[in-house]
Amino acid sequence: MKVAYLTSRYPALSHTFVLREVLGLRARGVEVGTFSVRRAAAADTLGTQAAAEAAQTRWLVPVPWSQWLRAIAWAATTRPGRLGRTFFLAARQPVGLRQRLLWLCYFLEAVLLAWWLVRDGFQHLHCHFGNSGASTGMLAAEVAGLPFSMTCHGSELREPLRLALAQKVARAAFVVCVSWHGKAQLMLLCPPAHWSKLHVVRCGLALPEAAAPPVAQCDPPRVLCVGRLSAEKGHRVLLDALAKLRARAVNAHCTLVGDGPLLADLRARCAALALNGVVSFAGGLAVERVLELYRAADVVVLASFSEGVPVVLIEALALGRPVVATSVGGVPELVRHRDTGLLVPPGNADALADALHWVLTHPREAAVLAHNGHCWVQQEFALDRAIDELARLFGETIRCGKPLTAYTQLAPT
Repeated sequence: MKVAYLTSRYPALSHTFVLREVLGLRARGVEVGTFSVRRAAAADTLGTQAAAEAAQTRWLVPVPWSQWLRAIAWAATTRPGRLGRTFFLAARQPVGLRQRLLWLCYFLEAVLLAWWLVRDGFQHLHCHFGNSGASTGMLAAEVAGLPFSMTCHGSELREPLRLALAQKVARAAFVVCVSWHGKAQLMLLCPPAHWSKLHVVRCGLALPEAAAPPVAQCDPPRVLCVGRLSAEKGHRVLLDALAKLRARAVNAHCTLVGDGPLLADLRARCAALALNGVVSFAGGLAVERVLELYRAADVVVLASFSEGVPVVLIEALALGRPVVATSVGGVPELVRHRDTGLLVPPGNADALADALHWVLTHPREAAVLAHNGHCWVQQEFALDRAIDELARLFGETIRCGKPLTAYTQLAPT
């Protein structure tokens, strides 16, 4: 069984769960080749494992024009009908000159990818995220004549029309949803005839059997936030909450791990709130270093406005750390309020400050929540369970050569 994995940029620091998935499938005997729309930058390949994977990943942009021309010549001579149908499929996408031009670029990327897939004997194409990378993947599968699938994490659901999500689901052999919330959103978007294609498979982790031992609370207590510095992660609300904590004489120190477009803006916000000594910007870090920060944290926080099921919180709970998060997307499937952590409304700095204050001033009670969270992710988010299900989906699709029918799924308790 030979499966191609495509992402927009692979391996990316924020997509370590994809790397785990690929390695897990290979350990099951699935031959997985990795492809990326764009070449990964040095900042996306922190750590030896990510660097090794980057070395064997093929990217579509930039590629010498000679390869593009050879790919188009191959498609035109070996499958002109598929090439023409795929061109018109791309050309019929969302109205607007810019969007049409983008889809024609996806078409050119797709022809090159299809050439590689057919030449190297791949049997299936899977795309992580239903974003523009999956647009290229959907078109490539059409040119190559291969089954196509994708994983939807939640961010795609903010722009379903631009990303042609309903059409991707219609053309997919199956679609993996990382949360029941995400599956429900796709069911709302797509006709019932396609609902049987939607399968909930968690982003699995190789989980420790036991949580890391509780840490002795430092002075000041350590708050950790791991995530891309972008608008949907709600960092500005977190900074406002930290300022409110300081006004209550709770002098916690917060480390922000991650890079992104809002770095300068968030630094300026820290200065405006007099938080320069309270907040540290660690930038992008290798996985091993992030795990060390988890183990040393008194609480892990996520103030997002939109999420699927954040791997950050799965990792924190797997290591037995208390978590505070916003009640968005699939987060409540992971963080059950006052059972496995604390949930607050998105955009509410007062509620976020209250929750952080409670965790930092009630360490014993918070440790109970963390223990419950550790047990929950052991049950629901184990990597072996996710890999087994993905291997089954790939195997049945390749054997059947058609979309899968529904199978029994147990709703979370």
